Amino acid sequence: MHALVLVVLTMTKPPVAWTDRAGWPSPVSSPKDFDRASRAEQLVFVEALSALPGGSLVAAEVGLKHGDVGALEAWTQQRRAVVLENFQRAMGTCTGDELLCPVKAPASFEVLVTQATPMLESLPDTHRAWRTEARRFHALYVRELARLAMLSSRVSSEVALLDASEVTGERFSDRQFLLTFDDGPTGVGGETDALLPVLASQGQHAVFFTVGDAMHARKTVKKGLYDGHCLASHGASHQSHVTSAPVAGRLDAWNAELGAIANPLRWFRPPYGQRTLAQVKALSKQGITTMLWNIDSQDWQAPKDTRLVQGRVLTLMLLWRRGVVLFHDVHPVARAVLPGLVSEAGSGAQWVDCRGLGQSF
Repeated sequence: MHALVLVVLTMTKPPVAWTDRAGWPSPVSSPKDFDRASRAEQLVFVEALSALPGGSLVAAEVGLKHGDVGALEAWTQQRRAVVLENFQRAMGTCTGDELLCPVKAPASFEVLVTQATPMLESLPDTHRAWRTEARRFHALYVRELARLAMLSSRVSSEVALLDASEVTGERFSDRQFLLTFDDGPTGVGGETDALLPVLASQGQHAVFFTVGDAMHARKTVKKGLYDGHCLASHGASHQSHVTSAPVAGRLDAWNAELGAIANPLRWFRPPYGQRTLAQVKALSKQGITTMLWNIDSQDWQAPKDTRLVQGRVLTLMLLWRRGVVLFHDVHPVARAVLPGLVSEAGSGAQWVDCRGLGQSF
């Protein structure tokens, strides 16, 4: 058991990783195209993860005076296993002289590390702009995750599970993704209402993690608003269920109220990903699974150019190859991004219908 090191925030939180993917010279809209681009993203992430410094050095880089080094190491080992498996999966469509296909699949992360840079440098000049941009993106992204990992033992988040019952989407089949939306609904005629027709036009069925206060403020919310989609709980109020006992105390009442509409209520997502093991286990006994995420759009702090959000989400889909995508239906970014994202991913991605999911997957 590692010792917990006190975490103290500073004012130097690293920037969010954004990319428009303009440098990638080919589509990703078929399984073979998706795999080729996925192998490329895996290799750049391997470089970034391998270059991440340890201990106090990385803590300083990610805006912390101190961090839980043991939690960082545990997260790093887990990501090494995941990225190795993902690269092996992405080799499934390798044939002939296909790009970034070693003769033999790497048997370990250490082998993949030795192969990553030579394979990337062997790409034709048409990929040079992408290679430069991808290295910038993943250097930032790996620090986003490292920061969450170093905070995870004090402020729980999506990067470290508290219980085996929790889900992030990493148990989905390869290239399967689920759309989820937090914080709604907005008032009548707001972003929630604007988003729903966009989802319908794309043939998508999403999970909406609704907030009790927002539902009550709308007053006229009925099941019909979300017909064709799945309702889930985001708490009675959008506040931490760890630091605020009154907010946590309202959860059961809100879940019961929402359950009368959702019938049954299957999922809960804690605001900010903050929860306790006791909360997770208590909900599980009620038949409610804690659903987190592994593909964060960061749409709530999106730049003006929404292509950067689309590029971020697609890049993370290529990297993690399966999972739960987090958007918010209280911001206009998702409805601006979704048509292009669905179109660009094409048949390379399989979008999961939430209505067919069990409580855990």
